Amino acid sequence: ATVCSVVIAVFSAYAVSRYSFRGKRVFTVTVLSTQMFPGILFLLPLFLLYVNIGNATGIALFGSRGGLILKYLTFSLPFSIWMLIGYFDSVPRDLDEAALVDGCGPLGALFRVVVPAAIPGIVAVAVYAFMTAWGEVLFASVMTNDTTRTLAVGLQGYSTQYDVYWNQIMAASLVVSVPVVAGFLLLQRYLVAGLTAGAVK
Repeated sequence: ATVCSVVIAVFSAYAVSRYSFRGKRVFTVTVLSTQMFPGILFLLPLFLLYVNIGNATGIALFGSRGGLILKYLTFSLPFSIWMLIGYFDSVPRDLDEAALVDGCGPLGALFRVVVPAAIPGIVAVAVYAFMTAWGEVLFASVMTNDTTRTLAVGLQGYSTQYDVYWNQIMAASLVVSVPVVAGFLLLQRYLVAGLTAGAVK
């Protein structure tokens, strides 16, 4: 979900930041307005949609990792696009123009010039998308089964009707938090630079 969100957000944000097209303002406002609605509002409609798609086409979205990834993508992508638009706006357009003069196409300018200059912002978006999916419980508990459940849902298994296994919960919570802490320590300088640059802009 994080990889898909970052890739799509980079292309979308670059297009909005660098090009003028009809409906640009409506698109950006619509992208941001999706963040106003609570996630639980979409739980039942999304459940019915997944089940009906599975019945009609045979594509198993309910109870699959692909369906869960698609759900996480729809929630993290709008804010990721909005964050990267602001960060791409802070990258001077002269860099794009210089790359175009040197023979790069629009995609060449994006990957050779803009993306390297926007690494802190992209890392900040990736961390946001990862954290959105990593700790989510509501949709994961409904949209998965015993073979596709996430770690956050798996932690609930240590709490039964008759007992709560606190020792196991604490140990599992520590193990689950290790990748998040390690990733933050490795990417801390990029994350701080990305967030502060967006705030200044």
